Amino acid sequence: MLKKMMIGSALVAMLSMGVTAAEAAKIAYVDVKSSVENTKTYQVGLKHLEALKAKKLSELRALKVKIDQAEKDVLGQSMAMSPERLSQKQSDLKELRKTAARKQQDAQEELVAEKNRLDQKVVSDFYQVVRNYGKKNGYDLILPKSNMIYAGEALDVTADITKLLDKK
Repeated sequence: MLKKMMIGSALVAMLSMGVTAAEAAKIAYVDVKSSVENTKTYQVGLKHLEALKAKKLSELRALKVKIDQAEKDVLGQSMAMSPERLSQKQSDLKELRKTAARKQQDAQEELVAEKNRLDQKVVSDFYQVVRNYGKKNGYDLILPKSNMIYAGEALDVTADITKLLDKK
């Protein structure tokens, strides 16, 4: 019985020490998505991506017009063409379609790669800024908001982190 009481009191003592240590810790949280997406660098990067997307779409539309015209030519003149000429036109049309499919795939891959580079750069900067901010301001722990069930607004450092990212 005495042994159980000693173990129980030791547990209570350890728990209370843990609570005291947690109360003394300086903790904050940051909304990673909001902080990153609201930086000037990210916004400029998104505008660049939109411009690149518009350029690629314009190129693909021009190629589509060319394919549509080639299809009309083949259909409209197929009766007047020799079999060899018709075969050549159909082959050219098939090549145009392949080229269009390749260009579309290349455009998608380029856009994804550009987006990944943007994300990687901004997120890398984000983690560096958060670490420096935590050290400079004496934080023991800065958590992402997405991993939290509840935290008071006073612990939110998202605005500070976003400002520091914009200065970088």
